[in-house]
Amino acid sequence: MRSALVVLVAVAPAFAAGIAWAQDAPGAPSQSSAPCIAIVLPSVDGVDDSMTVANGVQSLFQSYLTGPTLRSIALQAKLPSQAAQEAIQKQCTKVLSVSMSRKSGGGGNRKLGALSQAAGTAAGYIPASGAAEVAVAGAAAGAEAVGSLAYGTRAKDEMRIEYRLTTVDGDMLLGPRTDSLKAKSNGEDIVTPLVAKAADAVAAAAARQ
Repeated sequence: MRSALVVLVAVAPAFAAGIAWAQDAPGAPSQSSAPCIAIVLPSVDGVDDSMTVANGVQSLFQSYLTGPTLRSIALQAKLPSQAAQEAIQKQCTKVLSVSMSRKSGGGGNRKLGALSQAAGTAAGYIPASGAAEVAVAGAAAGAEAVGSLAYGTRAKDEMRIEYRLTTVDGDMLLGPRTDSLKAKSNGEDIVTPLVAKAADAVAAAAARQ
């Protein structure tokens, strides 16, 4: 239980900081002129309630891909053609597609739950006020998913991520790339490091274009 709480305390503020940056930073440059990455709702396999986990992963990517010279949006459309149209409507020229799958290290088909009581309780203690309140609320939802995945992770469980960055016209800018990570201990968060590494590569590719 302690592992899940630690993950939530550490991750949720990062979610909020990334999403609320443009609102709270004094003298922040106009985000409309920064490169924009539209994030398609990820596909997630090997977990219970994959939709909740997918939303959490999408929020985590958005927190990493938001800053002084980069902005990102979360897409609602699930079909590739519709996702591209939604990105265009929201003035984004680049689209990030992600898939994640989890494999049990102990064999069998054990799945990780998407939400846990411990995660939900911890998220309730995240402070929210002022302009950042909505961002923190969204951050808490993402933190619940990531925190509960860590809570249910067992040593030798493996998480695999595949991602690609394209233009709205379908031209490949990055990838497809694949990374994986195995848990060394029970309760280890193996989602955040994978997302952080992928987001770093995506941000670099977006800056070059």
